Amino acid sequence: MKPSAWVITAVLTVLGLVAGWFFGLDPAHAVVLVGAGLTAGIANGVLESVDAPRPALAPLPRPVTGLADLQALEFSLSASEPGTRAILETHTIARAVVAARGSAPVPTTLAAFAAGPVPAELGHRELRTIIDDLEEVMLHRDPPVPTRRTHDEP
Repeated sequence: MKPSAWVITAVLTVLGLVAGWFFGLDPAHAVVLVGAGLTAGIANGVLESVDAPRPALAPLPRPVTGLADLQALEFSLSASEPGTRAILETHTIARAVVAARGSAPVPTTLAAFAAGPVPAELGHRELRTIIDDLEEVMLHRDPPVPTRRTHDEP
């Protein structure tokens, strides 16, 4: 058993002793109570040391964003104060856009928002700046790469 299991066993045994004294149990019942604490501590230590394979659950599929989600996001963005759902959805979209558009220049505000944890709250002004930056990144077009032509091509 691990040292932590022995500590738990000792605590349960002492609790049994204190409970027997506090409730004024006769010696036979007090011994049973202390024995139960000792047994529970040892069983806890044995079960803690068992290394059994545990099945891992498959992760839940990511739900597809539909029209209702977009309408809820629009409603949350149009409120007097942006809601938590709007901030979470915007953060998710910002991360996806920054990851997908790696070649586009990303403004510092958007980069900090996408890279960091989800902020607890944002004002309309900050959220509007982030949405404008998102739009700018999404509309960015890479310049065409010039190709080498041979003399035979027109």
